[in-house]
Amino acid sequence: MGGPVDDWRDALDRLLIGDRHAFVALDRLITGVLAQLRAYDYRDEWDDVRQVVLQALIANARAGRLPDSSAVAGYVQILTRQKMVEELKRSLRHAPPPVPPLPEAGAAGSEEVGAAGPGTESQVWNAVAGLSEDHQQALRGVYGYGKTYQAVSEEIGIPIGAVTRRLREAFSSLRRRLTGSSETNG
Repeated sequence: MGGPVDDWRDALDRLLIGDRHAFVALDRLITGVLAQLRAYDYRDEWDDVRQVVLQALIANARAGRLPDSSAVAGYVQILTRQKMVEELKRSLRHAPPPVPPLPEAGAAGSEEVGAAGPGTESQVWNAVAGLSEDHQQALRGVYGYGKTYQAVSEEIGIPIGAVTRRLREAFSSLRRRLTGSSETNG
């Protein structure tokens, strides 16, 4: 099943009945279109576009709007390009707001914790300061200021899935920093 797909409609039909190999093949088709668009620098948008295109592909297949193989491949190419352009326009329209500073170690309620030794809140926020700006924004918004994922998503101007992904990556990185571990799975 690792070879090229000759009939995209067949792959789509197999996806509709739950065939994982068909999912991988169609995902490769979408990823190939994104690669042709040279969208490598827009990884968050890339992942979101893949999801949107797969959802639209499945919805249109179920509605019977994609009758043959060439319709599937052409639809994927056009829709992927359109959605990537929309994502890029949206991200350019929503310039990220100024990032609030990290909570200070001596901020409300953290003085008692700060004296407790290793693993304190101040050590955690110091470790956060060593993360990328993207990861800091997500952590600061959700855990520093108690905002919802939706609110952080709107403030930063990225999809909720990207906020979730950044938080997951940040926690993994923090775990390694704070424990000194080289563990990569969470």
